[in-house]
Amino acid sequence: MNAAQKKAVQYSNLINKTVQTIDEQQDTLNPEFETLRKHLDRDIVDRIDDVEYARIKRDFAKGTKTYQDLLAKLQKGKAPARFMGTHISLVAAFKDYVDGCAKMTQSIGDDKKVDRTLFNEAEKQQDEDMDKFSKQIQKLTEM
Repeated sequence: MNAAQKKAVQYSNLINKTVQTIDEQQDTLNPEFETLRKHLDRDIVDRIDDVEYARIKRDFAKGTKTYQDLLAKLQKGKAPARFMGTHISLVAAFKDYVDGCAKMTQSIGDDKKVDRTLFNEAEKQQDEDMDKFSKQIQKLTEM
């Protein structure tokens, strides 16, 4: 295997591991997000069990840290020349997504108080940026 092929394999592994980790995090965090969303929509966040709320807050912080670590690895990733433009767009979309995750985590305050405006903005941002990220992943798979 020549150097270009090795670089392509390493980049492919980076992308695959990133997508896998994102999927795992979303599988973990989505039920907790749904709990918060449901309680926010009904204006009953204070009815979430104290232990469950603390776990949600902790898991969101942990998930955001995982996403930040993934972002750092993507930013350091060495894409083959033909993927460079797509890689730059992919990293930008993921950075924005991670920023949205951090906002959502920040919105989950102490004493079962959630900043509804920040939470809603973060949800919208994450939806938009994950869509952009997914489109860039799709481009990579088509190349």
